[in-house]
Amino acid sequence: MKPLTLCALILLSACLGAPCTDVKGLLAQNTVWETAASPVIVLGNIEIPDNVSLKIQPGVVVKFDGYYRILVRGSLEASGEAKRPVEFVSNREAPDRDDWEGIVFYGEKSGGFLSYCTVKHAFKNMIWKSSPTIQNCQFIRNNYALYLSYSRTAKIFENQISGNAFGIYIDYSSPIIQKNRIIDNDYGLYCILSASPVVGENEIVSNREKNIFMDGSMGKNTSATINNHVYDLMKGLF
Repeated sequence: MKPLTLCALILLSACLGAPCTDVKGLLAQNTVWETAASPVIVLGNIEIPDNVSLKIQPGVVVKFDGYYRILVRGSLEASGEAKRPVEFVSNREAPDRDDWEGIVFYGEKSGGFLSYCTVKHAFKNMIWKSSPTIQNCQFIRNNYALYLSYSRTAKIFENQISGNAFGIYIDYSSPIIQKNRIIDNDYGLYCILSASPVVGENEIVSNREKNIFMDGSMGKNTSATINNHVYDLMKGLF
């Protein structure tokens, strides 16, 4: 079993006879969660401080063994591949939508990206005052698949978002949301409190309560027009 690279607190266990790596705590230095160390079992909150990065290699499965989070104040780079995604899931045998807290990009110094990742069973995957790129990922059976607050330029491209209570929830934010498939959630796109997303070329259908919800702060925008906004203004750039 190969240990994680440069993790502040690492607990190695037999994992019932199968190779794995147990982790929790503050990352003191730049860290790599390697494919050979998978699965990674999270036994407490993980925090990535300012000026520290966590990189996760293709095929790594991250299992949360309780209501814990990955709090990103520095950089998180989860780089999966189409046939070897990075997975963030519950460690329970019968998981529910809110078994673990979520991935939280927190603050203007935080950033990075999720690419070819699968995220399941979290309460709230949050982007607050941060602008990461989320692309080619699947968000399935979370409470809030993505919650953006005070986020100016986060990029949400080409993801599959299904089976969640809220697909993409936005307040006081202006992310670019393009070419996603947002289906079979309770709410697809939920915009409140002066949200101003640049949205277009998404498939937002078959959501149970409402495909696109907007409160009065959205001005003259309507659910019938908002999903064509980026196509009209930025056609051909993505």
